[in-house]
Amino acid sequence: MKCYATSNSPYARKVRIAALETGVYGKVDWQMITREERAEIVPDINPLGKVPVAVLNSGHVLCDSPVICAYVDSLSSDTNLIPKSGSERWEVLTLEALGDGLGEAVIAASQEDQRPGEKRSQGVVDRQVGKANATLNFLNHAAKKFNSPPLMGEIAVACALGYMEFRDVVPGWRDKYANLGSWYAEVLKRQSFIDTNPD
Repeated sequence: MKCYATSNSPYARKVRIAALETGVYGKVDWQMITREERAEIVPDINPLGKVPVAVLNSGHVLCDSPVICAYVDSLSSDTNLIPKSGSERWEVLTLEALGDGLGEAVIAASQEDQRPGEKRSQGVVDRQVGKANATLNFLNHAAKKFNSPPLMGEIAVACALGYMEFRDVVPGWRDKYANLGSWYAEVLKRQSFIDTNPD
């Protein structure tokens, strides 16, 4: 499998961590590209122009991080980040969706905040930061029951938090959401997170 990714994308990071946690990282041909290279290369593979995107040895293309992570998880027989069945499966996938949604809100707020002068909309920033804070509040309560070691849901949440801090979208969130902040501090100690830290 060949996987195209950028170093700072929380979704690409999620796939890389999933591969590290399941022990299949070395089976993937990682194509780490710049934002400029993404604009040139990726639209011919994924019409949405987004990373991560994976091309299997068969030639089939996998778009979107939940699909790629599920595929990566299927490659491992020893460690599974997505339970095969039962209520736990849906809990993990729901948490993953919340993590991805947090990432979307944070990215939207960050991109809008970086727009020049009169093109920037404070209303858009406020709405997206509001979504982020609502999700952080929910996750702060949920963190008491997070899986350890992390499964796919927790990985998605942590990757969104990492990008949020990288772009400083919600300053002081670790103090405001102390349960979540404490959990995040611990999960960052895992080698998979150290190896994929945004630069």
